[in-house]
Amino acid sequence: MTSFGFSPLLQIVLIPIIASPLAYYSSKRLGNKSGYVAFIILCYVTLLMIGVGYEYLKMGSEIVEEYHWAPLAGLYFGLRADGLSIPVALMILLLSTATSIYSISYMEHKGGVGAYFSLYLLYASGMVGTVLATNLIQFYLFWELMLVPSYFLIAEWGYGDRERVSFKYFLYTHIGALSLLAGILATYAFTGTFNMYELPARITLLSPEVLRWILIAMCIGFFVKMAVVPLHTWLPDAHAEAPTPISMLLSGVMIECGVYALARIALFIFYEVFKDFGSTLTILAVMTMFYGGMMALVQSDIKRLLAYSSISQIGYMLFGISSIAPYGAIGSIYHIISHACAKGLLFACAGAVMHQTNGTRDIRKLGGLAQRMPITAILFIVGVFSLAGVPTLSGFISEFMIFLGGFESANTTGKIIIVLIAVLCAALTTAYGLWALRRIFFGPLRPELNEVKEAPLTMIVPMSFLALLSFFFGLYPRLPLAFLEPWIKAALP
Repeated sequence: MTSFGFSPLLQIVLIPIIASPLAYYSSKRLGNKSGYVAFIILCYVTLLMIGVGYEYLKMGSEIVEEYHWAPLAGLYFGLRADGLSIPVALMILLLSTATSIYSISYMEHKGGVGAYFSLYLLYASGMVGTVLATNLIQFYLFWELMLVPSYFLIAEWGYGDRERVSFKYFLYTHIGALSLLAGILATYAFTGTFNMYELPARITLLSPEVLRWILIAMCIGFFVKMAVVPLHTWLPDAHAEAPTPISMLLSGVMIECGVYALARIALFIFYEVFKDFGSTLTILAVMTMFYGGMMALVQSDIKRLLAYSSISQIGYMLFGISSIAPYGAIGSIYHIISHACAKGLLFACAGAVMHQTNGTRDIRKLGGLAQRMPITAILFIVGVFSLAGVPTLSGFISEFMIFLGGFESANTTGKIIIVLIAVLCAALTTAYGLWALRRIFFGPLRPELNEVKEAPLTMIVPMSFLALLSFFFGLYPRLPLAFLEPWIKAALP
C-alpha cells in the first residue's frame, strides 16, 4: 500500500468540483469556448490518473490516500487506486475529456453554456469518486453526485419531453440509491465499519440469511443504475432524450459504474453469498441481452436504438460477473472499457448526424450519408464492429473472455445451454448494428440531404480518438490485463 505526498487521487476527485464555478463564470467572457476550460481541467486530472496507473504497474501495489472525516463515526475520506479502479476511472476520464471537446460544437446554438460545463465537471467527478471511494458512505455520496448534475443536464438541454424524462430518470435511480443506502446502513449496523476493505473479514461472523438480504438491497441499487431487465424502463427515455454528449457519458460510463460496484462490493465483499445467486443472475443477464437486442432491432429513432443496445450490452457485463469465473469477471470489466469506446463513439456519430441534418434522428428519413459524411460513416462502422466483437477491436477481447468465463463455470447441461443462448444473443448486436449502418449511411442519398456536410473538427477529433482507443485495446489487451489480473486473483478465492 503506497501513498503519495502530493495527493493525486484527491486532486483527481476534487479539482473538477473546485473548478466547476470557474467553468460557469468563464462563459461570460469566453462564451461557448468555456468548454476548453473544462477540457483543460479534465486533461490535467486524466494525466494524473495515467501517472497513478504507471506508478501502480511499477510498484505492484495499490495507492491509498486517507483523510480524517468523522473518526468517531468510523468515517475516513479514503481513495484507493488498484487493479480494478484504475482502468475504470481512467476510462471515465478519457471519455469525459473527449466528450468535453465534442460538447463545444453541440452547445454552439444553445444557451446556458457556463451552467452546462459547470454541471458537466460535477458529473465527471461523481463518477470518478464512486470508483475510487474506500468506504461505503463516501461511495454513496459520490453515487448520488452522479445523479444530481445529470438530472439537470437532461432537464435543461435535452430533447423532446425532457422534463418528464429527467424526472423519471431521477425518481428511478434515486429509489435504487435508497435501497443501496439501506444495505449500507445495515452493513454498518452488523459489522461496525463502512470500510470496504475491512468488511470481508467482519462479515464472516454474520449469518448467511442476514448477508443475503443486505446483498439483495444493494444489488437492487446496482441493477437500477445498470438498467438490468426489469429495472430498465428509465434508460431508453433518458439516453434518447439526453443531450448527445451526456448520452455518451450515460451509456458509455455511468451505467457501468453499477457494474464496477457489483464487482467491487458484491463479488469482493459478499463473495460467499453472491455465488449462490450466480445461476439466477446468469438467466437475468441473458434476458437483458436478448430483450435489449430485440428492442434495438425495431427502433426507428437512432438514439433509442443505441439506448436499447446499452441495455443489451449491460447483459454481457452481468453475464460475465455472474459466472463467478476469473475470465468472466475480467471480461466484464474489460467490456466496460470496450463499451465506453464503442458506445461513446456511436452516440457521438448519431449526434454528428443530428447536428448536420438539423436534428433529424428518424432512421427512415436518413440514407446515403456516407457520400456527404464519409469520416462519420467510417467511425460508425468502427463502433458497430467493436460492439459486434470483430477481431482487432476491443469488443472482441472482452466478449471472448466473457463467454469463455461462461463456459468455464458451466458444469451442467442446463448451464451450457444458457451460455450457448448468450452467445447467440451476440448475433442480435451484429443485426441491429448493420441494420442501422445500412439505413443511415448507405443506399441512395435522399434529395433533402444533398447539402449536408461533414461534422466539424471538434466532433470528428474526439470521435476519431475513441475509434483509435477501440483499436488500441483490441490489439494490445496486455495493458488492461496488467491491472485486472492481480485484482481478480485477490477478489476470487
